[in-house]
Amino acid sequence: MTIATDFHSHISRSSALQMVQAAQETRLRVHGLSEHVFQMQEARPILEQMPLEGPMLTLAAYIENVHEAAQQTDVDVRLGMEVDFIPGKNEGIQASLQGYDWDFLIGSVHEIDGPRFERNLKLSREAGEALWRRYFELLREAVISGYLSLVSHPVRMRFGNPHLPSNFDEELERLAAEATRCDVALELNGYDVLTYPSLVRRLVKACALQETPVSVGSDAHRPREVSQAHGQTEEIMREAGLSRVRTWKQRVPEEYSI
Repeated sequence: MTIATDFHSHISRSSALQMVQAAQETRLRVHGLSEHVFQMQEARPILEQMPLEGPMLTLAAYIENVHEAAQQTDVDVRLGMEVDFIPGKNEGIQASLQGYDWDFLIGSVHEIDGPRFERNLKLSREAGEALWRRYFELLREAVISGYLSLVSHPVRMRFGNPHLPSNFDEELERLAAEATRCDVALELNGYDVLTYPSLVRRLVKACALQETPVSVGSDAHRPREVSQAHGQTEEIMREAGLSRVRTWKQRVPEEYSI
């Protein structure tokens, strides 16, 4: 069996139906839709610093769109949300999500103590390494927070910061160990696999050493990106001896073998 799930896809630049139709075309068995929480009107006042990626939605409209898309294809569609993890704002963000039947919640770190890091930065080595260390600290805090199913793109700091700390692999193993202890998955992200495959290999190695659950998500923002890098991800997993992929239904973890 090959990877037959994708638990990280966005709808704001197309629609839930278009994304699920793309999942069906790529023969996915289960598709987890996970729009950014900052695209939701209910959370926007807390996250107004985040750039919008498309029209804002209400949570009710988003959920209705996902459910309608699920009824029009044979794909098993799961309802999720990508949730920013920001110290000082997490309580308010989580409050905006209460009362809805989520299948899974993805925790994401997109900013480090204010500034967003996913942009081209001009950093000294010392400053770059310090950002990496703080990034790993925030990822660990997200893992132990208790309200997330998985933590996404753990090597995304590389986007604008090439200054890996000398203990990079130790930091990955420490993160993976916390994820194992808390039974939270770490994501093998399709964008990262295509962009920084060597770092994803190091992440997978850490997950294998710590017996950490992993999820697979394309991070698709357009239909053509659904399942992106699944083949490469599977190859990386097999190289490290990983053969289980985690998914969720009504916040309950499930796994299957590849």
